[in-house]
Amino acid sequence: MPLVRLSDEEDPAPNLAPMIDVILVLTIFFMCATKFSGDERTFDLDLPQAGGAATTAGARPEIVEVQASGGIRLGPDEVTIDDLAQRLTTAREARPDVAVMIRGERAVPHGRMAEIYEACRGAGVRHVAISVRSRSESRRK
Repeated sequence: MPLVRLSDEEDPAPNLAPMIDVILVLTIFFMCATKFSGDERTFDLDLPQAGGAATTAGARPEIVEVQASGGIRLGPDEVTIDDLAQRLTTAREARPDVAVMIRGERAVPHGRMAEIYEACRGAGVRHVAISVRSRSESRRK
């Protein structure tokens, strides 16, 4: 660290400006590099719990959110069941290994979840998963 002497009578002191610059650059880097999963938090869903929840690996899946009222969202957009199937078909044509993560609220009727699942399968999507909250995660809250 370079020492700065302003006059002959003063003691040399370390120059803190480069250290502050480095800290600011690192702070900005870590803020930008942090993964924010806001696209998965469009609805405030009450996910069901499961004991044997597994994590998925690979490319980022398409997120389908289903509200208890029946509303469907693909990513940031609200869609109908027909739009969902058409958009997933387009996504599968662009990326054959596309995966879909269905995030349905606990109160969503089973029939509605089956419709969503069928729309995914009808679009030719082979990798469909249902998002749940693990029991150990819910105990911590």
